[in-house]
Amino acid sequence: MVILVMAALIGWGTYAFFWDTGQSGDDTFCAGTLDLKTNDANGVNATITAMHMKRGDRVPSLGNATIHLKNVGNINGATLDINFTYVACDGQNPPEYPGNITADQSAAVLEVLVLNYGGSSLLGGVSDTNLNGYKDIQDLAASDLTGQPGINAGQTKDFDIAVQLRSSVSNDYQADGINMTITFILNQ
Repeated sequence: MVILVMAALIGWGTYAFFWDTGQSGDDTFCAGTLDLKTNDANGVNATITAMHMKRGDRVPSLGNATIHLKNVGNINGATLDINFTYVACDGQNPPEYPGNITADQSAAVLEVLVLNYGGSSLLGGVSDTNLNGYKDIQDLAASDLTGQPGINAGQTKDFDIAVQLRSSVSNDYQADGINMTITFILNQ
């Protein structure tokens, strides 16, 4: 009988343990943010237009185009992906130059002189895919520039680019050009 009473007490204590409840108050769960701004504006795209250029002209005409990339969120960005696309941006060719230059043709004669991110050159990661002997906008669009170092919360890194219209191009390129869009993707 003593053994049965002891077993009942042990069983009751175990039963009470499995049904015990408690409450926790003032718990807050909040997701962090990863928010990239370009030149202090919302959006992750920057567009550069190269049109009405003369042979040897540089875009921008003075120095580099600098895009300030800032992580205004509260989570560190682990990596940054950079993608390039371009479309034709054509004007009216004078009658003596009736040819229409395609976006690919324009991109292939815009040589990339500067391509820096966070103070380091990215040109080494760009291949001369069209085999014309220099790195150009067409090569940028074909390159994989993903996995660059990220940007910590509250920090800014600069992206610099400069291109030049090759001096060897013909007059057929007058009034033709491209709009190049650079898309920046900050990853956690």
